[in-house]
Amino acid sequence: MSLQNKINNNLVRYMELIPGTSAFIDARTPGSDLKDNFCIIGAGVAESSRQHVHIRETAGFNIGAAGQPPGIKNSLHSHRTAELFVVFRGQFRFYWGNDGEHEAVLSHGDVISIPTNLFRGFEVVGRDYGFMFSVLGGDDSGGGVIWHPNVIKDSQGHGLYLKADGTLVDTIDGDQVPIESELMPLLTDEELATFDSYTAQEMMPYVALRKDYVPTGEDFDTKNVKQYALTGHPLADYDFQVKSEDEVSIMAYELSEGGSIPQHSRPEKQVLINFDGDTEVVLTHNGEQANVTLTRGDVFSVPEGASYSLTNLRGNSLTYCILGSDKPTKL
Repeated sequence: MSLQNKINNNLVRYMELIPGTSAFIDARTPGSDLKDNFCIIGAGVAESSRQHVHIRETAGFNIGAAGQPPGIKNSLHSHRTAELFVVFRGQFRFYWGNDGEHEAVLSHGDVISIPTNLFRGFEVVGRDYGFMFSVLGGDDSGGGVIWHPNVIKDSQGHGLYLKADGTLVDTIDGDQVPIESELMPLLTDEELATFDSYTAQEMMPYVALRKDYVPTGEDFDTKNVKQYALTGHPLADYDFQVKSEDEVSIMAYELSEGGSIPQHSRPEKQVLINFDGDTEVVLTHNGEQANVTLTRGDVFSVPEGASYSLTNLRGNSLTYCILGSDKPTKL
């Protein structure tokens, strides 16, 4: 396969994203309907077998997205693996705790790494449609979603049932109603008591606000380039702003007019999310060279073993780099 064909297979354009509208058990619950779920790289934790997946090969982590209009919620749930979000459009109110009693509002470019063993949900606030990218650690769903019992109760009567093996049954789409013994059991009060709680102040170390990004010149001391080390392990060589053990890390590169990052490679798996502006990626792999221009919202999985450069083509560009390790090797 030519390098250009690999590029085409590894590229997901924002304008070509295909949503799923019944990916989870709460997808038809009033107040949690009217939302789009996207599996961009890997199937993530989508419970529906009908969910479209753009790129199935994960190589260590999953990239997804959530899009929804104002007032629509993603219900309280927890994960056994890392879950990180980067807000792309609109404003999201994140709420967490067993009763969703704590909250924070995040907007464009804000990043949050939500700890495991913690119930969380989110809704779009304000007047604009909201969209954010999500990163899930691990090659698979890590055991799927752990739903708050109230979410499972509220979903009853809307045609979606969650089985004990984590699969979703959609009776409106023709599936048979499962028998009661097949259904996911509700968490008991004793099990709920084992989940953690964080105040809003305790959650702030897990948040990197766009206005507070701190540039680091650790890899590229290049004119018109700012590099940010946003999330990663507290013992990593990089001084990450959010110090969390997530199995993944997030870097970001802000290129002003004329800015570029030279050709380089990393041993870790890399996925680029082009957040703002237009960015040209020039790749070299096994003696071949090819290029691709990433526009706003595009996602590109860098082929294993390839080196690449980034060049700003228009305005200021901001590109996130998701790495398949929370202790990435310094260049």
